[in-house]
Amino acid sequence: MKKTIEDAEYIERELRSRVSTTTGLKLTKANYWFIDIIQMLLNCYPILRKFYHESMGIKELQSLIVQLTEYLEMQYSESDELIFVDLTKMTTLMPCKELMLWVLLALLKGKTHVSFKYNEDIFDDIKLIKCDSIDYLCDNSYFLKNSAKKEYHFTLSVAAILGCDYYNKDSIISSLVTLQRYYKKDLSLKAYLEYRNTGQNINNKPKLKKQSRSIKINL
Repeated sequence: MKKTIEDAEYIERELRSRVSTTTGLKLTKANYWFIDIIQMLLNCYPILRKFYHESMGIKELQSLIVQLTEYLEMQYSESDELIFVDLTKMTTLMPCKELMLWVLLALLKGKTHVSFKYNEDIFDDIKLIKCDSIDYLCDNSYFLKNSAKKEYHFTLSVAAILGCDYYNKDSIISSLVTLQRYYKKDLSLKAYLEYRNTGQNINNKPKLKKQSRSIKINL
């Protein structure tokens, strides 16, 4: 059964309230891009189709998400502010829907960041055109490289993702980014990371910038 938009709107509204509590960042406007992301997840995974906002609350949604991560064998650990995800055994970058599952899980658990650890070698092997999540990582993460261990670390701000409505970005800039991505589609992810700056959606919000830098330093 296709989930109604009202379920996704309810979840997005509750998540904005949680972000305000954990970060002090006031998100007063509905993010229709993220509402569509939530609706996509609700429709994509059978277990999440059980959620109905008029009879279930955000705690019930969290329980369903946790059950889903267990079913998908999404291994992680937690600290006060972070979810840690070790992906060094992976041979591909995660798809966008999985990235958004991590964001949703972190938001429901009241975490401010998700830390992804990757093996550097896969960034040589994967082309930009084959990865639909890299721009969301670049926009909303601080990137760190551990040369000694050949590891890449992305510290993703979940509030930065929820606070950025990709539907309402400047149309000229969005068009330029789309064109640039098209002409660079054959780049490896490693070359693309060297081309891109990271953390744009973090750096334009002082509260998130201070919080994320503090976490990055302590990792």
